[in-house]
Amino acid sequence: MILLTGGTGTVGKELVRLLQVSGRPHRVLTRSSESARTLEAAGSQAMVGNAENPAVAVAAVAGCDTVISAMTGFGPSSGSSPAAVDRDGNLNLITAAQNAGVERFVLFSVRDAGPGHPMELNRMKFSAEQALRESDMEWIILHPTIILETFTAIMQESLDRHGVAVVFGRGDRPVNFIGAAYVAQSALAAAKRLDLNGSVVELAGPENFSFNELAALLVTRHGSGRVVHVPIPVLRAMAFSATTLAPRWARILRAAILMCTSDMASEPSLIQESLSRIPMKTIRETLAESHQTPR
Repeated sequence: MILLTGGTGTVGKELVRLLQVSGRPHRVLTRSSESARTLEAAGSQAMVGNAENPAVAVAAVAGCDTVISAMTGFGPSSGSSPAAVDRDGNLNLITAAQNAGVERFVLFSVRDAGPGHPMELNRMKFSAEQALRESDMEWIILHPTIILETFTAIMQESLDRHGVAVVFGRGDRPVNFIGAAYVAQSALAAAKRLDLNGSVVELAGPENFSFNELAALLVTRHGSGRVVHVPIPVLRAMAFSATTLAPRWARILRAAILMCTSDMASEPSLIQESLSRIPMKTIRETLAESHQTPR
C-alpha cells in the first residue's frame, strides 16, 4: 500500500491518475471531504485529515509500505504555510512512517533546498530532508525544477479573464521548466528502484525557456491577447504590503522576485539516464497534450 500526500496538487493529481491506472493499492491523505469523495469515486482510498496533526500521520501510514510526500504549504490556496506543512507535516510523517515500519519514503523537495536559503519553502524542505536522511527507512529525495503547469495555469487564467499574460520582471532569464506528468512518472519509477535508495534525484526538463517565450507561446495558442510585465520594484512593494495583509501571496511574490533575479536554468541531470524509458517532452509537446486549451 502506498500513502500519497499532496494528491490534489499539480504533480499530485498526476500521481493519483497513474496509481489509479496501475491498480496499485494506494491511500490519499487530503484535507478536503469533497476531494476525498471524488478520489473514492475514481478508485482511490482516501482519508480526510492533514499531516500537521501527528495522530493523523500515524493513522495515515498504517498498513503502508511506501510513503510519497508531495504536499506543500507554499501556494496561496494551501490554507497553511511551508513551516507547518513542508517541515512539520513531513516530520510527523517521517516519524510515524518509521515507527510503523514503512520500508520506503519518497520526498518531494525543491532545487537548492538549504538552511540559509532566502525562501522559507527551501529552508523548510531542507529540514524535512535532514530528518529523512537520519531515519532508518529507505529514502529518495526528488529535486524537480520549475513545474511548467503551475505557471501556464496562472497565465492561461489571466488570458481567459483579462486577455493578458502577466510576466514578472523583464522575463528574459532562461528558466528550466519540467512537466508534471514526467515528474510523477519519475517519482513512481524511482520508488521501485532499489539502487536509488539514499539518492537525491535531480529532475530537469529538456530545455530552458524564458517567461517571455512562455507567455508568447500561450498568447499564440489562445489566439489573442498581449503580454504585460510587472517591474521588480512594483513586485517588491507588493510583497512588502502583502507580508501582513496576505502572507500567502507575499510568499508567491517573493518567489517571483527570486526567479527574476536568479539563475533558474538547468541541464537534464545524469540521474535521468537511469529513468530513460520515461519519455521527456518539450514545453510545446507538454502543452499540446495538456488540458490547458484556450476556451
